Amino acid sequence: MADQEEDFSSLPLPDRFAHKNWKVRKQGYEDAAKTFETTPDESDPAFRPFILDSGLWKGAVADSNVAAQQDGINALCAFLKFGGQEACRRSRSVTITPIVEKGLASTRAATKQSALEALLLYIELDKSDPIIDDILPSLNNKQPKLIAATLSALTAIFHAYGVKVVDPKPVLKALPKVFGHADKNVRAEAQNLAVELYRWLREAMKTLFWNDLKPVQQQDLEKLFEAVKQEPAPKQERLLRSQQAVEAVASNAQEEGEAEADAEEEQPGEIDAFDLAEPVDVLSKVPANFQESMASSKWKDRKDALDALFAMVITKT
Repeated sequence: MADQEEDFSSLPLPDRFAHKNWKVRKQGYEDAAKTFETTPDESDPAFRPFILDSGLWKGAVADSNVAAQQDGINALCAFLKFGGQEACRRSRSVTITPIVEKGLASTRAATKQSALEALLLYIELDKSDPIIDDILPSLNNKQPKLIAATLSALTAIFHAYGVKVVDPKPVLKALPKVFGHADKNVRAEAQNLAVELYRWLREAMKTLFWNDLKPVQQQDLEKLFEAVKQEPAPKQERLLRSQQAVEAVASNAQEEGEAEADAEEEQPGEIDAFDLAEPVDVLSKVPANFQESMASSKWKDRKDALDALFAMVITKT
């Protein structure tokens, strides 16, 4: 009993994060979150130990005790929210995978929500590419529950930030495989993600994955897309920290009307299919005799050369 009542609050927070007693770790996570929330700015010394040793967060977000894990992810969210871009960049390489594997797939609803918030904060503070790159491998996991949770998180990410902030191409390429998954929950979440992407991309999204789907899968999606066609164009619901700074400046400007007009103009319209097309090195495929054929005195030689070139560069959508 004496050991259970021992007071560990005098230990430094990093030591409590690594303590063998889960109750000490849990209290350490709670105290860390409170500390971060009361810091005056990102340069506060409270952030330093956790920036210098980002491995502390790997253990926190994947804590073996589910109650402690929940507070560990909450502490990470506070660290990101108040620690800024450096906190984001220094920790993301060790946290995204355990957040997805241990957080999104948690049996606790609050832990799932905090895990998703952590992913959204990572994108908000810097950029989406490193985050998406670390999320996508979980779609190859053997556990259907984790794959479904990953797809749901991707849907939420695109819903919040849109396709201008988050590049949809890597995700679109991964869709056909999950559509063919044996688990119905995975397939359902794949449909939800496809519908969310259709809200932003419309018909242009089909250039990257549509032909890899079975006809029945295409038909099911077309039915779901019909409802989306009646909706207004979506708008980015969550701003990056850099966008927030621009908005703050604009709100303080005298020409508020002009600032609002500019903001509206930046809302994305329908994406062109060529925006999603993969780059192709056309010059390397031009026949060696192309110039000779074009210099021929016979019109048929010139026409044949141009027809061959056209057939090579045309993009079928």
